Amino acid sequence: MAAFKELGLSEPILDALSHLGYDQPTPIQEQTIPLLLEGRDVIGQAQTGTGKTAAFGLPLIEYVDPSSEDVEALVLTPTRELCIQVTQALRAYGSKKGVDIVAVFGGAPIRDQMTRLRRGDGQVVVGTVGRVMDLMSRHALVLDGTRYVVLDEADEMLDLGFLEDVETILSRTPSGRQTALFSATMPPPIRGLADKFMYDPEVVKVRAATLTIDTVDQYYVEVKSDRDKAEALAKVLKAERPEQAIIFARTKIGADRLSRSLGDKGIRVKTLHGDMSQGARDGVMIAFKGGRERLLVATDIAARGLDISGVSHVINYDLPNSPEVYVHRIGRTGRIGREGTAITLMTTKQQRDLDAIRKHANTEIEEWSEQSRAQRNGGGGVHESMGAATTPTEGEDLGGGRGRAPAAAPAERPRIKVEDVEPVAATAEDAAAEAPAAVDGDEPKPPRRRSRRVGGGPRETRAPEPATPEPAAADTAGTPEREPARPRAAIKAAERREARRPRHTKPRRGREGTVKLLVGAGRANGLEPADIVSAIVDGSHLEGEDIHNVRLLERFAFVEVPAKRAEEVVDKVNGSDVRGVKLRLEVARRR
Repeated sequence: MAAFKELGLSEPILDALSHLGYDQPTPIQEQTIPLLLEGRDVIGQAQTGTGKTAAFGLPLIEYVDPSSEDVEALVLTPTRELCIQVTQALRAYGSKKGVDIVAVFGGAPIRDQMTRLRRGDGQVVVGTVGRVMDLMSRHALVLDGTRYVVLDEADEMLDLGFLEDVETILSRTPSGRQTALFSATMPPPIRGLADKFMYDPEVVKVRAATLTIDTVDQYYVEVKSDRDKAEALAKVLKAERPEQAIIFARTKIGADRLSRSLGDKGIRVKTLHGDMSQGARDGVMIAFKGGRERLLVATDIAARGLDISGVSHVINYDLPNSPEVYVHRIGRTGRIGREGTAITLMTTKQQRDLDAIRKHANTEIEEWSEQSRAQRNGGGGVHESMGAATTPTEGEDLGGGRGRAPAAAPAERPRIKVEDVEPVAATAEDAAAEAPAAVDGDEPKPPRRRSRRVGGGPRETRAPEPATPEPAAADTAGTPEREPARPRAAIKAAERREARRPRHTKPRRGREGTVKLLVGAGRANGLEPADIVSAIVDGSHLEGEDIHNVRLLERFAFVEVPAKRAEEVVDKVNGSDVRGVKLRLEVARRR
C-alpha cells in the first residue's frame, strides 16, 4: 500500500495529515485520489467506514485557491450531522493551506450563513440539499465559479427524496466542473444521475465479499411480540455492558417512547431524531462523541456518516425498512479495524425480513445468548479496540478544524453497568421529556384532592397535607377542638393564590440560574455558534444542553451558562484557540 506522499499531494496537505497522525491511505483513498488530482470525474462505491471523506476531501483541498472569493467547491450531504462532520474533516485537512470552509444546513440561522457567503468568506461550501436550495433562491449562494462538486452519500439523498433538487443544483454549476459521486450502493436512479451530469466517470469499487464489516459480530434476539422488546433490550444491555451503543428505532415517536421506557428501568439514555432543534441535536452529539453519554436512542438520522470511535454496539430495536439500511446502521461500529457487535431484535413474524438481510449482506446472523456473549468476549463484556485508526475516515470528529492526532490504543475505559445507572435530567426540559407518560395504569396516580365546604361557602379544593404531631395539652387548653384547622387552611389557600402567577401575564424571559457571558470574537473572525459551544464543552466539560442562547454578532458574541459554573467556564475557556482566534470570555455585567 502506498503512502500519502506517493499519491501526488502537496506539502501543506501532507503536513496536515502528518499532524493528524495519518500516513497510510485506505484502498478507496489510494485508488480515487490520483484520479481526482488528474481532473477526472469519479464514482466511488465502497462500504461504510472506509474513509470516503478523505478520498474526495484531500483532492478538493488541493484544488481550491485560498485567495479566491468565489465558491470553488460544493459538497452536498443528506443530513445535518454529516454536513458538520465533513466540514470538520475538511477544515483539518486544509488547516495548513488556509482554505475557508463554510457549513450551511437547516436549523442554524440563515442570515449568518448569507452574510458569510455574500462577503466571499468560503471557497468551499458544505451543505444539506434543502439549505443549499434555499440560499440559491435568495441569491446568497452563487455557483457560477464552482469547479468541483461532490455528492456524498448519494443513495441516501435518493432515499430522502432529494434527487430532483440535486439535479437542479447541478444544473446551476458550470458544465466544465469536475464531479465526484460517493455512495455505498448504486441504485438505478443514482446511476442515471451520473450518466446525465458526469463526463466519462471513472468507477472505483472497493467491495468486500460481504457488505458488512468482518470485524462486526452480528446476532439476533427473537421475541414473541413488540411488547416484549423493551424487556429483551434491557436484558441485552445488562449482559453486554456496551462501551457505547446506538439503539436504532424506526420512528421519532418510537424513539421517544423507547427512551422513556429505558428511563423507567433506571437506564440513562439520550435521544436523537429529526424533530429535535438543531441546538438540542448538537448538544446530544457533542456529549455522545465526548464519551459523557454511553447510550443513544436514534432514528436512521444517525445511520449515515457518523464516525464515533467508541461505539462498540449497534442495536436494532426496530428492524430496518430495507436491507440497505441495516448495512448502514451496523456500519456505525467496527470501523477501521476495530471490533463491534450488532444485535437485532425481531418478532417471530419477521423471520423473512431477517433472511432478506442475510441474503443482501451475504453474511451470517446468529442467535444471541448470554453464553455466546461470554464465549465471544471471554466474560469481559466489552470489545477492546484493535488500535487507533491510522487513516482519516468519513466524517471523523477532528475537533472543529483544530486537528489532533488519533490517540494510541486506549486503555480499557470504565465500563458502564446499566443496572447501576440513575436517570438524571440535566435541565428542566430534559426532566419533562424523560418523565414517563401515564399509560395503561403503569404510573401510580396522584393523591385525590379533597373538597369540603368552608363556612357554608363554595367548596374549597386542597391537597391532603402531611400529618403533623399533635400539640401539647398545655398549648390547646381552652381552644375549640377544630378551630385551628380552618384558619390554617384559609391561610395556605391564600398563600397559594399569591404565589400563583396571574393569568395573561408574560413569563419572565431567560432561564433561572444562568448568567450571560461576553465572548470577544464573532462572525468577523469566521466563527459559528457551534464553535463557541464546542469550545465551552471541551474546555469546561459542561453538557451541551447546559449552554443556551448563543447570539453571534459581528465582533463579539453572547452565550448563557449556569451561574454556578460561570467563573469556571471563564477561567478554563479563556485563551482557547478556535480557528486561529484566541477566545476572550468575561461575565456580562449590567450597568
